Amino acid sequence: MKNLSKEDIYIRQFITEVGTENPSAGFNKSILKRLKSNRTAADYRPVISSLAWKIIGGAITAVVISVLLFLPSGENTLILFDQVPAGSIPDLAISLPKISLPVINLSSIVIQSLVVFILLAFLAVITTFKNWQVS
Repeated sequence: MKNLSKEDIYIRQFITEVGTENPSAGFNKSILKRLKSNRTAADYRPVISSLAWKIIGGAITAVVISVLLFLPSGENTLILFDQVPAGSIPDLAISLPKISLPVINLSSIVIQSLVVFILLAFLAVITTFKNWQVS
């Protein structure tokens, strides 16, 4: 009891005179019983549904396949899409009167980014409809 201040001595004396309160014999059991009765069974639902995983997997597969087909593997090599032998595809002659269609020349990276953008937009629309819970 060295270096105790007057306040510490007074608090010790007060606690020894008054004493501490003890809970009743069944206090702990009653509290645990109340806690157990309030629990409800929670249904487990994954954050990402199986349909969403399938769409994500399909999108990743489409991106990988498009990269393999449209990007060259080296500096002086052709893309895999150009290495596939050309088959006989019949020419269709479609004539549109007084309409001239523009020819759009896009690079392969622009086409890939458009494909990925469309897939992600489609995924966003599906998840939005799922969140609306239309019935």
